[in-house]
Amino acid sequence: MKKTFKWIGILIIVIFVVLIYSGTYLDISREELEAKYATGSSQFLDLPDGARIHFRDEGKTESPVIVLLHGFNGSLFNFERLVPLLADDFRLISIDLPGFGLTGAIPSADYTTESFMDTVTKLTNQLGIEKFSIAGNSMGGGVAWRYTLEHPTKVEGLILLASSGVGSKEDVKKFEERENNTPIVWKLMKSNLLKKFLNYYTPKFFATEGLKRSVYDQQFADVDHANQFHELVLLQGSRNAILSMTMGGRRKMHGPESLSKITAPTLVIHGEEDNIIGFERSLVFKENIDNAEMKIYPKIGHLPMYEDPARTADDILKFFQDL
Repeated sequence: MKKTFKWIGILIIVIFVVLIYSGTYLDISREELEAKYATGSSQFLDLPDGARIHFRDEGKTESPVIVLLHGFNGSLFNFERLVPLLADDFRLISIDLPGFGLTGAIPSADYTTESFMDTVTKLTNQLGIEKFSIAGNSMGGGVAWRYTLEHPTKVEGLILLASSGVGSKEDVKKFEERENNTPIVWKLMKSNLLKKFLNYYTPKFFATEGLKRSVYDQQFADVDHANQFHELVLLQGSRNAILSMTMGGRRKMHGPESLSKITAPTLVIHGEEDNIIGFERSLVFKENIDNAEMKIYPKIGHLPMYEDPARTADDILKFFQDL
């Protein structure tokens, strides 16, 4: 019996070591990833502080502009299937926000919503764009509607794709209560030892499962897209940047009253099968923004512009025709 327990213990240790080893990856250099993924319309804006912002400027130069913002752990590549369907009618500026995609870590280590909004302003100013519409998915939606609040004279239209960033009054109350009672698991997550471990332990399983959970139709959770997501996370400094966002201090949760100040025409799109942000969450936009219309897509998950780009493009075109 003792010998059996001994071999079971050895087997458990071997399995643990194999799992750790197989999921451990070193950083990939910026040069290598840019050579592989900075193709087609990819450009970079080098800022005075050393930040290098990856973006694409596509479509017709003289047409109305739409700025496209991806979600957490995403990249501008999330819009690759949508952009060609709108390129005949719009100028499309897609951006890798700081910490993600080929932008990756920035010297200031500022990955707040304010930093993301500042990135949008700096890029549009550099491109000489004074007015534009702004579209955001998930976290990018939260950036988009906040940008619309901060810059009402710049934003001509707002498009929210499974957007985050707003809670009900009950959510806000619970969030504030938790501020003074942080769970022990969050305290452990902030430990330097765990941060160092997760700076190297990034198994492909994380990317594969994350993509599977983001879409309803599993054919879209293919190996190529999962590998792309995984490699971009390995960009030198990106994992530390992402960890600083997930393990940092809690940020203020906005209540629905914030939305009532938005005057820009708004299109809200959400997948009915979204497992990350339930489509019911988007009702708050419809209920609190005066000039808002809402589309719920059946059999679509968290990435409507990726799973059903044709319908998303059609609804965006109709939205602008009606303005």
